[in-house]
Amino acid sequence: MNRQPVMETDLYDILQVAPHAEPEVIESAYKRLALKYHPDVNRAPDAHERMRALNQAYQILSDPQARARYDARRATPASARRAAPKKRAAPKTKPRKRETWTPPPRPRKETVKEAVAVNDALVAQAVALARIYPAITSEILQRHLGLRYPRALNLFATLLEQGWIDDHGVWIAKAV
Repeated sequence: MNRQPVMETDLYDILQVAPHAEPEVIESAYKRLALKYHPDVNRAPDAHERMRALNQAYQILSDPQARARYDARRATPASARRAAPKKRAAPKTKPRKRETWTPPPRPRKETVKEAVAVNDALVAQAVALARIYPAITSEILQRHLGLRYPRALNLFATLLEQGWIDDHGVWIAKAV
């Protein structure tokens, strides 16, 4: 004779576990309660009924398919509230104003007159290095005058064009 499970109370309440409990937790709860309420140990008059309810609850909740069917049929609002944690309402925030991207300001380009004046000043500083170095390179110009590579190379070419150095970077007699 196959009996229907006792449905007057929730099966999770019978086994004293949460509805989202793992199968191992359900099994240990069943064993703990079976030792406590078994009719051979517990002499209470309702020990047989309580043990029957424990067995039926464990039989349904230990089988994954039967447990899924039971969870689908559960309709008590109190147990449904316990099953899912409450969600907090998101704080209301004002929508952001759309930010527009503005490009960084471009550096002002030198005029030809300014470039020539800067170049003449750099040539004078480079010629002053003739007392220290018998030959000049773009690396020396970078290090001593604080120039970047393209500007130092341009200065080296200017010194060559104006006749201050020869093709190998050696100073000509007029610089010394």
